[in-house]
Amino acid sequence: MTSFFKLFSAATLILGLGSIILYPHVNTAQPSNNTFQQKVAENAIQEWISFNAPNRPVVRSQADVALLEREPLEYRKCQTINRYWAVVPVNQSGDNKPPSGDSCKLNIPPTPQGKGQIGKWNEYPWSAAFISYIMQKSGAGNQFKYSGRHATYIVDSVKNRDTQNYPFRGYPIDQKEPEIGDLICAPRGSSKDLVYDKILQEGDFTSHCDIVVAKNDNKNIEVIGGNVGDTVSKTIVLLNSKGYIQKTDSHSDFRPWFVVIKNTLRP
Repeated sequence: MTSFFKLFSAATLILGLGSIILYPHVNTAQPSNNTFQQKVAENAIQEWISFNAPNRPVVRSQADVALLEREPLEYRKCQTINRYWAVVPVNQSGDNKPPSGDSCKLNIPPTPQGKGQIGKWNEYPWSAAFISYIMQKSGAGNQFKYSGRHATYIVDSVKNRDTQNYPFRGYPIDQKEPEIGDLICAPRGSSKDLVYDKILQEGDFTSHCDIVVAKNDNKNIEVIGGNVGDTVSKTIVLLNSKGYIQKTDSHSDFRPWFVVIKNTLRP
């Protein structure tokens, strides 16, 4: 196993919708050194564990493309997601960002037990805010394009892929192997059939990115992202014999990954 630290020992595999693997044991061993890429992975893992607490964190062997059921989010989780949104500049949020203030209290307040429907707040996708939060927390400074839309930093990385020393450069999945701290991205929704060569032409599109947190013997990678099944979730992504992400299409049960954003930042 080539991940910078070994986190889990698998105990149970539940086959079904989403193919969820539960890992009850968490090893808190620290990474051997402290590069920015390792900080990104470590912060993503910590957020994954804390967001799901006190429940066991889950790993999906498939993306959430087939998930049909949406659970009401707890009030404290809404407050956590407000923290993610706080790092997104107003001019980079588009129509995605919730209203200012305590958006957790919109429409329907939580019950005394801290549970209940969140109201309109739940209508704002927050996966790009999660990525932005992890990058900022890890020390990216002004080197990352913080945004409420993944397309902002996908387009920037593709546009600058041939710019020497640019910290985030985007490549087709069959040209670069994903490593710890990189981002991998896929189109979704109305843009689900978008291909790499059309990214700059499209400019803005619906998409999703996850953070690579582990690489296992060049067979698969473990990635963490926000707003996956209404939580912070880890997904197993298969690699082909060359170490590249295995290609899928928009009609499969897996995300149609199309970009690897190489993270070479040295703050």
